[in-house]
Amino acid sequence: MKPMFSKKKSASDADGADGAPSLTTEQLWSRLLAWQARRDHSRVELTRKLQQLGAEPDVTDALLVRLGELGLQDDDRYAGALVRSQLVRGRGLQSLRQQLRDKGLATDHPALEAETADIDWTERARSLVQRRLGSRSLTDPREQARQLRFLVYRGFSQAQAMQAVRLILVQQRAESALHPDD
Repeated sequence: MKPMFSKKKSASDADGADGAPSLTTEQLWSRLLAWQARRDHSRVELTRKLQQLGAEPDVTDALLVRLGELGLQDDDRYAGALVRSQLVRGRGLQSLRQQLRDKGLATDHPALEAETADIDWTERARSLVQRRLGSRSLTDPREQARQLRFLVYRGFSQAQAMQAVRLILVQQRAESALHPDD
């Protein structure tokens, strides 16, 4: 059986640009496996990491193709997991798109649509603020502005954030009208 990688270094592999010894293809493969074992990565992330180690583009491509063939790296799987994890953390649609962009994936990736098709973003934003507030009132304009900034920071649109704060205000006013002694 022929080994997958050669342990020999070519003349161009003798030393990296900074004078440090370059890694063999086998060593690069080991690094890839270790990175993927810790967590999933996008192809772009892995390419960047290999480039930082001084890997040649053709070697990088060959290693990543092999990783994909073995089912150890899949951008679709990664995108789905990324979107789900960010949703659990209370992120809005704009934040999800930014995360995908940062990881080298399309901002309109099919996983985004699949995972977010049934989400009411305004209700999600309202629920997030409600949990943060607890029993505190949102009648103070400074607190309202603070919650708006929080929601926008989390990736909700300005309109979604404003509507969520309005819904909470309406709810709190209705509750105070029902229970004026509280």
